[in-house]
Amino acid sequence: MREVAIETRSLTMRFPQQQGWQALFRREPGQTALQDVDLAVYRGEIFGLLGPNGAGKTTLVRVLSTLVVPTAGQALVAGLDVVRESLAVRRRIGVVYGDERSFYWRLSALENLLFYAALYGIPSREAHRRAWDLLDLVGLAGSAHLRMHHYSSGMRQRAAIARGLLNDPDVLIMDEPTRSLDPIAALELRRLVKERVADGRRTVLIATNIMAEAEFLCDRIAFIARGELQLTGHIEQLRDLLQGDEMYEVTVSGLGQDSLEGLRHLPGVDSLRAVPDEAGRYRLEVRARRGAAVLPAIVRRLVEAGGDVWSCRQRQLTLEEMFALIVEKGRQERAQERVPA
Repeated sequence: MREVAIETRSLTMRFPQQQGWQALFRREPGQTALQDVDLAVYRGEIFGLLGPNGAGKTTLVRVLSTLVVPTAGQALVAGLDVVRESLAVRRRIGVVYGDERSFYWRLSALENLLFYAALYGIPSREAHRRAWDLLDLVGLAGSAHLRMHHYSSGMRQRAAIARGLLNDPDVLIMDEPTRSLDPIAALELRRLVKERVADGRRTVLIATNIMAEAEFLCDRIAFIARGELQLTGHIEQLRDLLQGDEMYEVTVSGLGQDSLEGLRHLPGVDSLRAVPDEAGRYRLEVRARRGAAVLPAIVRRLVEAGGDVWSCRQRQLTLEEMFALIVEKGRQERAQERVPA
């Protein structure tokens, strides 16, 4: 049985009603940020927590980081209770935020790491060795003595990862780590995490609303919406679960719209859309019943009619589409609950 690095049991977080003088004029109900979250993240895996802004990702990260105390339920990190053993948990985790502002910008990256190493109680000689090793790991050794206000956003995030690894944590928690980065810097940071930070021993939990990031990095994912976990599992398993039909894209030329429209009557085809492109070709978007094997029949019909087939591929649901399906299903279920019997 695989060792569990992070576990939550019926974890619930409700923020209280508005306090102070404003409450005299406006009474608002407390906000539920997390509701009965049951989650297990295994040691050594990269786990993605996916959801839109306001879904509860950051609240869960703060609970696991011992920054807020949950209203109910339990959270364990490295086998330690985040409430009763918070100090021990902090020694076993590293945290990286997407909008890093807690460095001292007039100090160099090396000086910042040495300062935080002192807070961890790491002896000076060991602190220097770790700082240089980590700066080399994240590709900043050549900029170690450069003051951090000269760093780009990507360099700052790399430095944040180095700081998160200073205490050699069992669990690294990353909250939207590429949020402030341009596409190239974000890709470089993801490669760093996948190829060098996740070493098979350390567990990495990444909270993100960038689905491509999760698909590139994560072994397993969990969708969260309105504070509730919707689905958890390997990406391909969830895709098979959610994708009821097979979807194909076929690029063809040499045929008119009428000939293409006739393909929708082939056995197994549920829907077909022909989209013209700038090269004088058509892109056929075909949805078919699973297991109907319609692609060979479509290609055969196109060739027999005198068409030229340029490409054909089966299209999988993207994580964005999968999440949209989950959200829509939840919306429909809530609408049904509001309908009086």
